Amino acid sequence: MTNKLYFEIITTIFILTLTCKSNGQEVVTNKITFLQDDSSFVITKSSGSILLDRKPFRIRYFGKQYDDKNEKFYSAQIAILENPGDTLQLRLGKLTKDISYFEPGTGMAPGENGMYETIYITNTGHHYLTYESENDKRADLISKSGDKLELEWKISAAFYQDKEVQFSELKLSSLYFIIFIDDNLNRIIDKDELRIVNAIFR
Repeated sequence: MTNKLYFEIITTIFILTLTCKSNGQEVVTNKITFLQDDSSFVITKSSGSILLDRKPFRIRYFGKQYDDKNEKFYSAQIAILENPGDTLQLRLGKLTKDISYFEPGTGMAPGENGMYETIYITNTGHHYLTYESENDKRADLISKSGDKLELEWKISAAFYQDKEVQFSELKLSSLYFIIFIDDNLNRIIDKDELRIVNAIFR
């Protein structure tokens, strides 16, 4: 093997390694995906809008494994709002205890199976999604990469104005999904920890 060929092979491997690391980092820190049938809507910025049909959908996100024994309470805290004005209290550096739907005690209980199959549309509480094991979870495990888990939340209906409704019957044109993943467990909104997604129904 010539020195030139050897150099080209090493250079190619190095570039591929950097690309994989870069892509992996981007996926882990920035990607929230809404899935519905064969369609997917990817949010990589702090806010964005998507179009959904009035039927069930899924949300995929990345987070760390919940560890009750060692008090590593990793989770995705997701509030679902109807009024865009309720998003005005969100900003970088703000403590979650000062946000009405993320303050202590506002995590809502899941259903009897331990999952949130129905979303609660409210500005006074949030869904507290965790994954500790297959026997103790509020989201489904899709894949694992290092200490990051790719998790999926399946949503089939909504709870609005004190009753459960199918999306086809929901009298709202859009919803605001506030997705907070406290990656360093400091209970502060830091860069890349919050996504605001305006889901518009068609």
